[in-house]
Amino acid sequence: MEPTPSEMPSGSTGAPPPPQAPAPPPPQAPGPPPYQAPPPQTPPASTQPAWMTAMTSTAPVAGPAGFFYADIPNRAIAYIIDAVILFVGFIIVAAVLGAVGLHTTSINLNPSSLADLVTFNIVAAVIYAVVNTAISVAYFVYTWTAMRGTVGMKALGMQIGNAQDGATLTMNQALRRALILFGPGAAAQALGGWPALGIIFSLAAFGWFIYLLYTTAVSPTKQGFHDKFVGSMVVKAARSVA
Repeated sequence: MEPTPSEMPSGSTGAPPPPQAPAPPPPQAPGPPPYQAPPPQTPPASTQPAWMTAMTSTAPVAGPAGFFYADIPNRAIAYIIDAVILFVGFIIVAAVLGAVGLHTTSINLNPSSLADLVTFNIVAAVIYAVVNTAISVAYFVYTWTAMRGTVGMKALGMQIGNAQDGATLTMNQALRRALILFGPGAAAQALGGWPALGIIFSLAAFGWFIYLLYTTAVSPTKQGFHDKFVGSMVVKAARSVA
């Protein structure tokens, strides 16, 4: 009977070899690093004042049911359309007044000095300013009260009404709003021919215009001083915004 492996002496040639450790895997060449998405870029902070951003923004701001507050860019475009219409009327008035010999300035062909080269007619300038202002006020008051908006406002889907209940502006509201808007400009036009006084009134009228723009831009409801003074509001229908 042959001895089992466990019974064989350690030096015996018939003993099984000891177990071998597995060979390590061959080294591999390093591959490209995994792709990493770049970190999100934070948009640069705007250095523009908030009121200037609001002045140029056309983002709709919800107002009364079914309406949005009319933004300044759309209101400016509407005013340009109305200004073109009014300019035609101003040309007709200038042609009529000029035909009867009414001129705001006259040129002296034989001046005694340079100061006498151009003569300013204050009476004619006042007449022109009064007539042009009357045309502007009549146009805006009529369209605000009869159509709830000027031609330019209607073209851009806007309308004006009472801020409290949305009713059509009364004649009193429309007149006061028009005079606040165009009164300073009319005074600047009437006195614009005088070198010193004209410059002062022109700068004052321009400053007034900027003030109205500023108060409109900072108002959450887009109501400038002229709107809050008379209780009016300019809105845009939701369907025209969409």
